[in-house]
Amino acid sequence: MSVLSSCGADLRVRARTLLIALFLMAFGTASSFADPLDGFNPATTDPDLFRLAVRHPDRMKVPDGAAKVHVVLSDKETGRVVQEKRIELQRTTTGEQAAEVRAEAPENVVTVYRIPARQVAELRALQAKYLAMPQSRQQTIGGSLSIDVTGCKLDAADTGEMLISTYLKTSELETFVALAENFDLRNTQASSRNDLENSIPPCS
Repeated sequence: MSVLSSCGADLRVRARTLLIALFLMAFGTASSFADPLDGFNPATTDPDLFRLAVRHPDRMKVPDGAAKVHVVLSDKETGRVVQEKRIELQRTTTGEQAAEVRAEAPENVVTVYRIPARQVAELRALQAKYLAMPQSRQQTIGGSLSIDVTGCKLDAADTGEMLISTYLKTSELETFVALAENFDLRNTQASSRNDLENSIPPCS
């Protein structure tokens, strides 16, 4: 797990229970601590150009509906949720974008995901609602944008490493930017070292 923070912004890239998550705790503030992620602003990014690339070995699978985005706006003082959106990302057929990531590890599988068109409109409405608030009100709102990816193994007897990498590309980012690289998914679900071999479920 890594935690990076700066004044007014907090980004965490962490893995948990077969999840890879990106948290942006200052929804309307571009962070100033990460390069090139400091250009990404969830309040103004174009949801239609949001892309998530997932790279993993061919021994595992990311099932349909297993790549998700969760957006939450909340009151910083009370913690009350003001607005919340859960989105199942859909696969794209953009081979060129997948090739950008696959070039680093050609033996692995790379899948690129996007936000469905219907929910692009919903996110734009959420952004507009936030940006229409007076600045004084915006400063009282915190936010998070999490990206979650789950997987399963094709061979139930497979006990080897399952290294997964996730990459983000948005209207602000010209190329895919790594969120987490070569993270062993076995570590996210195992409660102890003895559980590593059976921590990833087999695909049904």
